[in-house]
Amino acid sequence: MGLQGIAREQKELGAAVAMLLFIISLFLKWQTFGPISGSGADLGSWPLVFLIALVAGGIMAADALGMEIPFRRVNPIAVATYLMSLLVFYVLVFLFAIDGIAFGVWLALLFSVVGLVLTVSVYRDEPR
Repeated sequence: MGLQGIAREQKELGAAVAMLLFIISLFLKWQTFGPISGSGADLGSWPLVFLIALVAGGIMAADALGMEIPFRRVNPIAVATYLMSLLVFYVLVFLFAIDGIAFGVWLALLFSVVGLVLTVSVYRDEPR
């Protein structure tokens, strides 16, 4: 089963919802080490990751709702795809670098990958 049967707007809204869920997962428990635990928001770079997810999800939601996106020389879907790939990379680096992984980081990985897959599907279907 592929993603060809799903409408473009549904894929875009699905990617936007995945980014919203990714943002929520930032505030869940990402790491436990004995009595110490921390969320994704305890990391020093979390505001940047929050902003990347917000922009990528916003681009996808705006395009799905037919809003004009003020990019003149670049494809907004390509920008959203790139930003979501950065989120997947961020979570993968965290997974390999830290011990005591908790459920929040697995949810963040799931939502970032789902958003990326849906966005790549939209990007591939676009006329060039």
